[in-house]
Amino acid sequence: MMSGAIDDPFADENEIPALICDSYLEQSFDRHRWAHALDHIEPGCVLVANEKLGGVFHQTVVLIIEHDDKEGSTGIVINRPLPGSLIDISGGTESHIDIGLRTAFNGSKVSYGGPVMQDEYSVLHGWGHVEGSKKVAPGIFVGGSSELAFEVRKNNFDPADALFIKGHAAWIPNQLNREVKRGVWYVASVSSDFILRYAGAPTSEHDNSDDLWADILTALGGNFKQVAKSFAGPGDKRMNKQKP
Repeated sequence: MMSGAIDDPFADENEIPALICDSYLEQSFDRHRWAHALDHIEPGCVLVANEKLGGVFHQTVVLIIEHDDKEGSTGIVINRPLPGSLIDISGGTESHIDIGLRTAFNGSKVSYGGPVMQDEYSVLHGWGHVEGSKKVAPGIFVGGSSELAFEVRKNNFDPADALFIKGHAAWIPNQLNREVKRGVWYVASVSSDFILRYAGAPTSEHDNSDDLWADILTALGGNFKQVAKSFAGPGDKRMNKQKP
């Protein structure tokens, strides 16, 4: 097995699907922008909207946080950055974020996370486990904003490496499974740099840095690559021209 192909300190070989096959690794594996299709839903995977899906989920990428056949599923949209910073967007009286947190993360980006509980915010980051956070995939964490604010004040954490999520998406038991079977969503496991695109992850000359939906489909290859090319849309920043 190729050593050094994956240097995620939060992952082991059992957590990285791309490490399963040595022959695959020999094909110039790109740890920055890998993606492969899944035949099931699990926490940490992403849902890539079918090109025919319209409405608020048109060309979205949704990170699944929880999935249980009996309890239902929750996820957050990660490719709908809103105009302005956290302090701009959360400044209204309806916000549940206190002024101290808004000040610490005044320059952090915010994404429309979904239509459920739009007055609630969560934080997506790759910092590591802190109190209040949940690890959803190797190197991917949601929550722990108070502890991260403490690290910001000590200059240990850059606010640009946090993406605040406004609202979330939710499905009742078995609803999401039915939607996937109908082809509403493509299910994939993707690199942490894809997931953290708006939370400080680096981009390269090979990335379509303004269209995560198309970028992931392109990385999936095959017919997905053609879908990305044929259905190219206004990209991730369409929310700059409208309110969620």
